[in-house]
Amino acid sequence: MTKHREARSSWRREECGRSSDGSVSVFLIIALAAVFMFVAIFIDYSRIAAMKVQSERLTRAAVRSVMSSYDPQLQKEYGLYALGDTSGDLIMGNVLNDSMNPEDRSDAFRLMAMELDSSGLELQRPLGTYDVFNRQIIEDMKYKAPIDFTLELVGKFKPLSQSMKEASNTVDVLKKLRKLYDKRETALDEMLAKQRKAGEHAIRLSKLVMDPPGQSISDISLGGSMNTAADVASQYEDFKAKQQEDADRPPKEKQYTLLLMAYRSGISSIGSQISREASRVQRENDKLLSDAHQLWEEARNLNEEMKQVIKDSENRSSNKGYDQVTNDVTPGSNDSSGAEAEMIQSIRKQADKLIHSDEFLNGFRQEIDSQESRYQQVARAVSTLQSSLGGEGMKGTVLEASRTLQHFISNYGVSGSGNIIDRQQASLEQFRTSDKERKAMEKQANQKLKQASKVMEAINGLNGQHQAIMDEFRELQQYYDESLQFNAEADSMSKGKPMDDDPYDAGKQAMDNMDGMFGFMGNVLGGVRDELFQNEYAVHYYQHFDIGNLTGMVNGSNTGGDVIQEFAIGNQEVEYILYGFHNPAGNISAAYAEIFASRLAIRTMEGFIVNSKLGNPLAILAAAILYGIEKAIEDMIQLCQKGSVQLSKYAPIELTYRDHLRIFLFIHSNNEKKLSRMLALIRLNTGINPAERFTYASGEVRTAMRLWFLPGVTKAIGVVFGSDADEVQGNRYMVKRKADFSY
Repeated sequence: MTKHREARSSWRREECGRSSDGSVSVFLIIALAAVFMFVAIFIDYSRIAAMKVQSERLTRAAVRSVMSSYDPQLQKEYGLYALGDTSGDLIMGNVLNDSMNPEDRSDAFRLMAMELDSSGLELQRPLGTYDVFNRQIIEDMKYKAPIDFTLELVGKFKPLSQSMKEASNTVDVLKKLRKLYDKRETALDEMLAKQRKAGEHAIRLSKLVMDPPGQSISDISLGGSMNTAADVASQYEDFKAKQQEDADRPPKEKQYTLLLMAYRSGISSIGSQISREASRVQRENDKLLSDAHQLWEEARNLNEEMKQVIKDSENRSSNKGYDQVTNDVTPGSNDSSGAEAEMIQSIRKQADKLIHSDEFLNGFRQEIDSQESRYQQVARAVSTLQSSLGGEGMKGTVLEASRTLQHFISNYGVSGSGNIIDRQQASLEQFRTSDKERKAMEKQANQKLKQASKVMEAINGLNGQHQAIMDEFRELQQYYDESLQFNAEADSMSKGKPMDDDPYDAGKQAMDNMDGMFGFMGNVLGGVRDELFQNEYAVHYYQHFDIGNLTGMVNGSNTGGDVIQEFAIGNQEVEYILYGFHNPAGNISAAYAEIFASRLAIRTMEGFIVNSKLGNPLAILAAAILYGIEKAIEDMIQLCQKGSVQLSKYAPIELTYRDHLRIFLFIHSNNEKKLSRMLALIRLNTGINPAERFTYASGEVRTAMRLWFLPGVTKAIGVVFGSDADEVQGNRYMVKRKADFSY
């Protein structure tokens, strides 16, 4: 029994051992499976993570490869980047295929084995849009434009900034004052003419009273002439005597009936004539002297306007640009010279000489009132005379009326030492001592200005003389219009202004251009603007006209017909960008006119200094403009012959034709039209339409990879994996990636 129990106990121990070994094995298997599943999941997750990184890199590389195919002609000739004419989809597809399909090797182990599922490419932002084109211009010019602008233009003009400010201000003030001055003086002349005419009207009335005037009236017999009141008075005593004699005779014996009747008729006739003439003179005088009052009021108002112009002269907003250029620290440039500026300023301060004092003007008004009062004395004397005709005391009333009329006429009607109008006119002429000299200089300036205008007329006369050039301009206009339409812009050309016929208007326009130029310089110094980059880009990448081709036309040796071929658009691109005329001569003519205007402005500034001792401000202005026109004509000849001209006798720096165009690009601020003209020229010169060349690519790539473990594991454990941006299709993991690239 004991052995049996021991055996049984031993068997139980063996069974327990075997059962324990089996449980351990199962546990180990389960644990190993769990570990394997865990490791397998991380293997696929690692593959997925690597796939995502690789897909991102491949997508970027593919889009970057597309954008590396930029057009070399645009880059070389214009510094611009845009896709060439090779298909972007083709480039992208080739890059992706080459990257995902490496050469097969027997010993290769592909951990990810990525496949290209799909790819897409979207091209955006054509170079022909203003924003894109302008951004590339800024990128190309952001360093050199501000430096070139400051050193090559601001540095040259800085020494003249204050002188030109004072000259522009002085031209502006004196031109306004000249206009008001001439109107005022004309009003005063017309006022005196009205007063003189009122005095002259009394002469006829005087002749009806006594002709010729005298100090006494002698008695004569009836039957003499009866043309004046004095004739009536001279026969009155005889009339009374004969009337008395006939009164003492019987009716049938009267001897003087006809003579007496004729005398009475004469009295009636003279009385009627005097009455009519007195009424006419009164009516005319009232009108003339009323007009004289209005003209005096006009002159006074103009005088007040002149005072206001002088008062406002120091507060011009355009002064700010000049001051900014003066105050800017520009390396290598000289500061403005204050002596010339102060001299021109002193001329402007003499403008007070053109103002009439209130006392002087009030004297004219008082004389109009005095003339009205004196004529009323005439009217009363004539009225008394009329009531005394044919009665006692007639001689006295006739002599009194005649004396009153003669006094009035001598004061206002006829020239002489006692004529008040003559004295007033003389006082005006004394004030206008420089007007005659000024008018002579204005006439000379007009003639010189017409001489300068003939060159532009000759240039404009070249239009239509070369059909091939005209055809090229028509093609360019088509491209320009399409660029405007593409950018949804309306056409409004920034045309150059024609030269004014009036020297003062031409001088003022020239100074306005200088205001605009210095204003732009000041703005740029205050903060670089897009317009600066565009302007500098235009003169760096586009061809300007060779001004030397106009030498013969400027000096009058030929009409320019032999140089028309030089007016092709390829030789005047900068001028076209500036003005936008679609014909061979328009842009060159406009540039010539503006260069002449700029030279006129600078030379007029010099003219103020040269003629500062003339005394009268308006005479100085006329002399300065005449000097400016003469010297500007000389400068245009030199510019055509040499290609450059000295900026000023007070700033001996050479200024080229190209520098002038850069100045005008500042003045004509029409940026979007300039951009369209540049784009049209690019299309004409290269055959490439910027509106069809893109600068931005957005690519999308969808890749796939076969999973090794995850589908089975996740199915076994009943979970779903994958991010929102990714997708699982069976045992394939799909990744979508996007990349963008722009120039």
